[in-house]
Amino acid sequence: MMDTRALVLGGAALFVGLGVVSMLVLDRNETTGPPSSSDFATASEPIQFAPTQEQKEFQRMAVAADEIPECSAPRAPNRLSPKAYIRNSYAAILDILAMQRWQETGSCECYYGKFAWDDVVAAAPGFERTDGIKLRFDFLKLRAQADEMLAQRSKVCSD
Repeated sequence: MMDTRALVLGGAALFVGLGVVSMLVLDRNETTGPPSSSDFATASEPIQFAPTQEQKEFQRMAVAADEIPECSAPRAPNRLSPKAYIRNSYAAILDILAMQRWQETGSCECYYGKFAWDDVVAAAPGFERTDGIKLRFDFLKLRAQADEMLAQRSKVCSD
């Protein structure tokens, strides 16, 4: 019986509190009544808000985007694999293939455009793991090899 009274009193207090809060929030000395024609006339105009001080500060903290080098690898498309590590491995293989072509020719030409993703997929078996681990590629090893080759090229060629 005591628990029921406490529950009813608590619910009533909550109901009254919500009513008071809603009155404070909703009552801003606005007159109630039917909307006037001027209310509808301004509704079709786009509303523009001035940025707050916090937004201005945030915009000042924004960092400009890095310049994209002229010769950069494209992202591997999702159609190649639903697994990100395989797509990333394909991207590393593309880097390796392009850098191998650079080493063969000695030209600082950008070779990424010379390879289609089908070429990368066809070359992929030569980069697969052979150490008995179930993952198809050793992504870290591929990425390290590609990064080393890219660093060598960047020493010789400047985009």
